[in-house]
Amino acid sequence: MRIMKLSVLQRLPEFYHWYAGEIGSRVEPTRLPELSNEADHDDNLIGLKLLSYPDRQVWEVMHKISQYLNGIGIDNSIIENEGEPCLFINSQDEPIALCRLKNIGIAIADFIPVNSSF
Repeated sequence: MRIMKLSVLQRLPEFYHWYAGEIGSRVEPTRLPELSNEADHDDNLIGLKLLSYPDRQVWEVMHKISQYLNGIGIDNSIIENEGEPCLFINSQDEPIALCRLKNIGIAIADFIPVNSSF
């Protein structure tokens, strides 16, 4: 677990779903889930990318994070997205996954658009 100290994961701004049935190998962005349609929530994924490591260590750290989540029963996949390894988990698992990651010392950053104003 030492390699994950001071890791920062950023939540990607969109929801995703598995591309054309290729579960675990390819994702594509989807529209925001409708609050009224609970059936859609089962297929939504969130993406997390690692911010705090040099390029050569990113894949190694992401695999360790993935193994940790697998060890606590949270299914996930590491998929290259826009040239970077990203971890994708079911949106229903987001609260427990993020809580457990925070408990082992990983910071979680929300996505803030560049053109947003406070």
